[in-house]
Amino acid sequence: MSASSSSHCRWGILGTGHITRKNWQAVRDAGNAMLIAVASRDVAKSTQFIAECQESAPHPQKPEALGSYEELLARTDIDAVYIPLPTGVRKAWVIRAAEAGKHVLVEKPLGVNADDVRHMIAACDRHGVQFMDGVMFMHGRRLKRL
Repeated sequence: MSASSSSHCRWGILGTGHITRKNWQAVRDAGNAMLIAVASRDVAKSTQFIAECQESAPHPQKPEALGSYEELLARTDIDAVYIPLPTGVRKAWVIRAAEAGKHVLVEKPLGVNADDVRHMIAACDRHGVQFMDGVMFMHGRRLKRL
């Protein structure tokens, strides 16, 4: 995170799939995060997604709608990205995000196979960014009880 955002992680989302709505609300509820932008391959789709999500779980500052994933990764006001894109394309976008210096939260399953995941982790290591998967049960109280 940059010095100007030391108390908040500034997020971008690549994609507008249904699972993304849960993380939309999680970023809002975190207390130490801000959602800066949402990208889709079509700006009208990201605009509609933001409008729908703002109705049910509004962010104090409405995120910006973008029409390309590349545009989101090029921004300097985003520290981390959530990548819920289809499994078959995740590897490429995780690597591109790491190359852009963005921390990565990727939806599950992480990749098509273990080799893809090894490449993603290696890219994040090479570029000094955090790599995290979207397996929420590993971080909850329920697992401790089990």
